[in-house]
Amino acid sequence: MRREVPLIITFVIGVLVTLSYIVSGSIPGTEMTFQLITSRYLNPWNMIIMAFAVGLASANLFRIHVGYVTRKRSGFINSVAMLAAMIIFGVVKTYNTLMTQSPNAGLQSFELKIFNHILTPLGGASFALLAFYLASASYRAFRARSWEAATLLVGAILVMLGAAPIGALIWGQFPVIQKWLMDVPNVTGQRAIIMGAAIGGFATSLRLLLGIDRGYLGGGD
Repeated sequence: MRREVPLIITFVIGVLVTLSYIVSGSIPGTEMTFQLITSRYLNPWNMIIMAFAVGLASANLFRIHVGYVTRKRSGFINSVAMLAAMIIFGVVKTYNTLMTQSPNAGLQSFELKIFNHILTPLGGASFALLAFYLASASYRAFRARSWEAATLLVGAILVMLGAAPIGALIWGQFPVIQKWLMDVPNVTGQRAIIMGAAIGGFATSLRLLLGIDRGYLGGGD
């Protein structure tokens, strides 16, 4: 029963959620719809599971970095900064969320200052540093060692020339070519990938519903 009960729960919940998207009428003999069942009874459990997952991940992250700090591993100062940010932002956000009837304006302003003046600039700096890694990776990937790499190199050059203002100054057709490349080959490839991912997702979901894939039970059988 330790395996049969989770399989039955997975099958029933999966069928109910699937029917809520494709069936709009009431369940025969009742005035309830599948959408109502999903929103009233299943979505709250979804929020509970998500909350436990986030809490477990946060606790595990906290435990790992506390270990780094106590052992003074290389770069442990980064762990100290992360732990301090987790504690300060978590306490402030939790207090303001629980005190919805009488929120503290000072703490709300402090929370916004943390986000706007610390987290946002750090995020922008991280993305700016990624540009150098992208340039290095592009240089390695765009070397025309085969016709596929040559096609990728030509397409990348045309897209960059069409997107950059200097490209239009060099030749007025570069933006037109860039738009065509983004609207036709790019969109075609993206749709093909999405269709393949959708088929793969459907196959995986079907395996889970039918109990063929039981990896979430802690074993492959």
